[in-house]
Amino acid sequence: MEIERPDIIVTDPDGEYLLLVEVKLEYIESEIPDAIEQFKRTMASFDCSLGLLVAGEKIILLRDSLEKYGGESVSVVGEAKLPDSLLPPPDRYWQDSPQFEFEVRVQQWLENLQLGFDLDRLPEDLKTLLDEGSIIDLLRMGKVRTAGPRWSTVTV
Repeated sequence: MEIERPDIIVTDPDGEYLLLVEVKLEYIESEIPDAIEQFKRTMASFDCSLGLLVAGEKIILLRDSLEKYGGESVSVVGEAKLPDSLLPPPDRYWQDSPQFEFEVRVQQWLENLQLGFDLDRLPEDLKTLLDEGSIIDLLRMGKVRTAGPRWSTVTV
């Protein structure tokens, strides 16, 4: 079985994974259980105990208790709404690739949180979720970056 790579990673200065982020353009209720199961396996293969699944305007926090192997001990800790208004504006560079554009916006939002975004502007449920996973602390001590290349179609 092939393991997917996450879209965004947060690593510590030594390169260890602190947080994995999987980004889906839309929240499609019927697809979320499969996405969560796949992401659990990804978290296990990257040996990372915290993950965020961002699907449209929903953000889901997963944590691995490390009690079992292969993602079996990863569970959903909570979820919150991620209003589009919190994300940076779309970048025209990615306008032909909505999925990549959304990934970039989520990454920029995480980078803004890392740099000291005013947490009081966050909705209460999102603030609680980020506190639950100590996400802000992990962002501030780590480096936020893409987990792999993002391809664009450049027209000449």
